[in-house]
Amino acid sequence: MVTERLRYAPIRCSPQQYERYGDVLGWKSDGVCPGARETMEIAEVPQPVYRQARLEDLPAIAAIETEVFEEPYVYLMLRQLYDLYGSDWLVAELDGMPIGYALILEKAGRVLLFTFAVARSFQCRGYGGVLLERTLDRCRLLRAEAIYLTVRPDNHPACNLFKRAGFVVIGRDDHYFGPADPRYVFEYRLRPRRTGFGPEQRD
Repeated sequence: MVTERLRYAPIRCSPQQYERYGDVLGWKSDGVCPGARETMEIAEVPQPVYRQARLEDLPAIAAIETEVFEEPYVYLMLRQLYDLYGSDWLVAELDGMPIGYALILEKAGRVLLFTFAVARSFQCRGYGGVLLERTLDRCRLLRAEAIYLTVRPDNHPACNLFKRAGFVVIGRDDHYFGPADPRYVFEYRLRPRRTGFGPEQRD
């Protein structure tokens, strides 16, 4: 998964521009992603194509799973998930190769972000933030009320990514996936919570 070398054009940005657009464009400062400076030079970066997953993507997705997660989903499970939920599986493709993906499972207005990952060599470039926003757009098309996901408490980059996107922690389970395997539970509300009762329905 090697990106094509492009001719970069440095530009200047204000602190306000950095805060607003830095994560989306993948700007980095002092090796920290994201960071901040009074002013900084940035470079344009190649942008992936975001599309629905295809069957031939599964080997690359399985490779990213193995690279990113301690307990990855094996190809057999990925294939079965594709057969059932392939229409809600989003892939970020760069130079003809998947570099990230997001799979959502929806039921009765509730969406679970089942798996979400960006290949390590493409992290901290803003691709994850755009992939997440495209995933939220898909949830809006499904008219979902809320989207949920779980993150290891020590996975600070992922926690920060979801918090910046508007997710909030609604709980912590210290044994979510078994003894001593904790997870934060995040929620993103796409619609306000229902309170009270609606107008009385009459025949």
